[in-house]
Amino acid sequence: MLIATTAAVLAVVLHTAAALLAARENYGRRLPTMSGSYPVRPARRVRRVQTVGWILSLVSAVQFGNIYWLSQPWLSVAIAIAVLLFVNGAPSLIVSLAHNYRLSTGAGPDVSPLR
Repeated sequence: MLIATTAAVLAVVLHTAAALLAARENYGRRLPTMSGSYPVRPARRVRRVQTVGWILSLVSAVQFGNIYWLSQPWLSVAIAIAVLLFVNGAPSLIVSLAHNYRLSTGAGPDVSPLR
C-alpha cells in the first residue's frame, strides 16, 4: 500500500509539473481542456516527465488494484481505472482550466514566459 500511495503522489506531482511546463510554453494561447493537441508542440522535457508520470501511475493502479484482486476482481478493476483517471487526468485538467480562465478574463499571466 505504501508503494502504491508513493507512486500515485509522485505521479500527480510529475503530471502537474509537466502541465505547468506545457502551459508556460503555450503562454498566451488557449490549451485543450480535455483532449486535443497543444498549440505549440511540448518540449522533450515535458514528454519525459509525462512518461515517467504515466509509468508511476500504472504502478500505483496495479498496486491499488492488487489489494482486492482475489476477492473482488471487478472492484479491483474499478479502483485501477479510477486511480488512472484521477492521477493522469486531474492535474492536466486543473492546470488547463486555470490557464484558459486567466486568458479569458485578462487577469494576467499565470506563469512567466520562458527566457
